[in-house]
Amino acid sequence: MADQDEDTIVRNDIDPETNDIADETQDFRFLSSLSQSKTDYKIPKRGEKDFEHHGTRSQEEVLNASRQAMHDVLAPPRIHKSHPLTGYFDPDNGGDCVIEEPKGAFLATMGRSDAHNRTYLLPEECLYLVERGTLNLQWRTDRLRDTPVSLQTAYAYLIGNQGLTLERYVVYAGLKRLGYIVQRSATWYPEDRDKMLRQQPPAPSPTPPPSLYSRMSALLFPPRPPPPPPPPLGPLIQPGLYRSYTPIYASLGKMIPFHDPRLRGSTSSEQHHPVLRPSFNVYKPSTTHFRKASPPAPHFRICVLNARDDPFPSCEQLDGLLACMPYEPPPEGSEGKTYQRVRHGYRSVVLAVVDAGVVSYVRVGESGMGCEPVWDRDVRPMVETGPNAYAQMGVWSTEYGREHEKHSA
Repeated sequence: MADQDEDTIVRNDIDPETNDIADETQDFRFLSSLSQSKTDYKIPKRGEKDFEHHGTRSQEEVLNASRQAMHDVLAPPRIHKSHPLTGYFDPDNGGDCVIEEPKGAFLATMGRSDAHNRTYLLPEECLYLVERGTLNLQWRTDRLRDTPVSLQTAYAYLIGNQGLTLERYVVYAGLKRLGYIVQRSATWYPEDRDKMLRQQPPAPSPTPPPSLYSRMSALLFPPRPPPPPPPPLGPLIQPGLYRSYTPIYASLGKMIPFHDPRLRGSTSSEQHHPVLRPSFNVYKPSTTHFRKASPPAPHFRICVLNARDDPFPSCEQLDGLLACMPYEPPPEGSEGKTYQRVRHGYRSVVLAVVDAGVVSYVRVGESGMGCEPVWDRDVRPMVETGPNAYAQMGVWSTEYGREHEKHSA
């Protein structure tokens, strides 16, 4: 049945624009010459494809020879380099992997060293290096001393050790292959979840003294007192003369309650979901001068979820997760860039949802939608005359507006 599925050819009535050519049966016979070599097993690009089935024995022989050539190339075992790192694993002594002669660029961002120049790897770091062929892992027990550890055995012993789950390792290995620097978060274990101290919002910087122009404008045009709360019935805006839309929109903005992330208080009494906690701190590949002893602030904080066992977090659970994130307001100099400030937010976390090995990343941020004055923009000059000119120029009287509406009716 499998051979019949592999021999399926595209029909003539299929639109080539909607059909992917890479899904068709291909000619791998050119791999036969490469499979004769016993030293190099590089798989080149795929060959030409047959698009029409004409039911001849010649075509069947071509397809069988192509399939056999592909199998011959994939049949030899994978061979790693002859001088990898050598690590020793002792499951009875904490399950750490020890490298007695550390070397290579990988250890610049992985493991921890001691005074004897030995490097200790975490389970996810050890399994990643074994999987890519960089580390030759051996047993350190009395019965199996200096015996190589296979990749299957490494998975069996390291997955589940020190809080490492298969979903966490899939996320870790995927980010490492993309070049990111990945470190464990301070909330790796559930008992460390409540011990993480959040950074409090920084104190506001002192405002500079007003300029001469500002002081003269304040003397000539004193600021309007804050409007009283609107009555239950009547206009929402206090009647008067308004020379711009800013005070009108500002008054309307105060009537609608909104969430202000700058005023978040202590979260010690909040209920946190035991699964929702950051697992990894991730740094961009362009990070230079990274030090394991004193790492800088991470670019991303990732929380790993299992799509098969954990439902998508509720609003209360996401709020508790964001509560333990450090306070990171929009950068200085971004005033006026409303979209960038709302997208940046004040706290953020990345959810890595793992569904049977497929990882989907979702960024969740705590933004202050009501903190950005979207109405504070320059008003265009008057371009026409008449009653509408007052609105375009930015000068509008509520008394005049009611009289104009009365005459219009």
